[in-house]
Amino acid sequence: MPNSPASLPITRMLPGVHRIKRAKANRVFEYWYAWRGGPQILAAQASSLRSLAREVARKAPAAMEAYRAQIKTEKSATDEPTLYGLITRYLDLMNQDKSLALRTKTDRRKHLDLVRTELGDLTLAALTSPKARSFLLTWRDKRANTPKTADDELLGALSLVLNWAVNRGELATNPVANFPRIYKVNRADIIWEPQHLETILAYADPPIAAAIRLAAVTGLRKNDLIALPWAAVKENAIIWQTGKSRGRKSVVLPITDAVREVLGSLERGSCPTVLSTSDGEPWTPPGRGLDSGVQRARNDAEEAAQTRSGSEATAGLDGLRFHDLRGTAATNYILAGLPLDDVATILGWELQRVKEIARRYVTGEAIGLGMIARLQEGQNRRPTVKPSVKPTSLRRGQKGSNAVRAVAGELGLEPRMTVPKTVVLPLHHSPADRRIRRAVARRRRSDTPSRFRMQHPLRGQFSRPRKMGEMGACGLWRPSL
Repeated sequence: MPNSPASLPITRMLPGVHRIKRAKANRVFEYWYAWRGGPQILAAQASSLRSLAREVARKAPAAMEAYRAQIKTEKSATDEPTLYGLITRYLDLMNQDKSLALRTKTDRRKHLDLVRTELGDLTLAALTSPKARSFLLTWRDKRANTPKTADDELLGALSLVLNWAVNRGELATNPVANFPRIYKVNRADIIWEPQHLETILAYADPPIAAAIRLAAVTGLRKNDLIALPWAAVKENAIIWQTGKSRGRKSVVLPITDAVREVLGSLERGSCPTVLSTSDGEPWTPPGRGLDSGVQRARNDAEEAAQTRSGSEATAGLDGLRFHDLRGTAATNYILAGLPLDDVATILGWELQRVKEIARRYVTGEAIGLGMIARLQEGQNRRPTVKPSVKPTSLRRGQKGSNAVRAVAGELGLEPRMTVPKTVVLPLHHSPADRRIRRAVARRRRSDTPSRFRMQHPLRGQFSRPRKMGEMGACGLWRPSL
């Protein structure tokens, strides 16, 4: 029998088994449970990993017998296929799917273990009943206090399995296809504003504060942020393969003045990554330590606010998540002068989402400038009497930056700097009339022999009279004698 428990095909021989390994006081422990939350079927401890592997291998046969004993007898007695077996087959194939990330597989297995533990006795024939949808939605609603878990992680995962079964002909329909969701939230325009950053940075430890500041100016996701190496930081850009694409896509982040300032404040020691812990070591994915550090800073800020203003006071950080710093980075890129479509490309967002953030957090001043510019432009077009009051010009501090005005132009909130000439022409003007007048003028110039440097025979004979007495009765000019 192999010495390593990892080499045992535990997942295939014991589908749904839950394994836990821990280390404490120079000892290592491993526990097996029939399913997550189920009875324990193996417990082993040793002084080293090698010794633990041998102990687990010795106890594995007894654990398998205990696992089989825990499986309900009616599940093996019936010949009808059940949801438990369907989920088990799906998970076996999912493990072989190389297109899914390891984190996705781990999370999905955890959620489906719970589903087949609670709903595994359902037969596939029962899932075709007209009441199956109502039954599954009622099961989901029991966890309405955690709507995201109930929707996305449980019923959403089950819907994936049922769709898989439909595609393979094991089910006729998916009873929870397009199910109504109880988790509804729109975080498209939620960002950390300057007052929020000032609050949390005042209570965050230096490594946590560095991560928050870098996230607010680069827009990198947390896993990419803690894995970003110094080798990816070039002179004018950060070039890095994103973890969400598993290294298949590279993101190019321009090093703006804000990014350069944050990078310049970080110490570049022996740690290969840009961000490091208080011990000078890289953060361990998926960044649990960073999450706990941010939470400590939030708690300290809440306590300080309650000390100053009473038990009902808050620090103003409610509802903000670390991931919302990407929206803050979007505003920083826009203020730095990047076009909106470039910001959308950097963050991997839809252009409409970037526009919504720009409208809400960037272009408030630009909207006012656009209104004033349109009013002044309309006044300049009218040849009216000179106004009695001179229009007040914008103060020095009120003038928007070029980046803000450019964004306003992209959003249609401010007129362009160049206005077509046709907008100031009278309504009866026709471009054809203008072309005719130009043609007549060219013909007259061609009839004049001035280009041969000769005097016309009648030149000067019909000059404009300087005295009113020289004008004829019909208003025609007389030639001077």
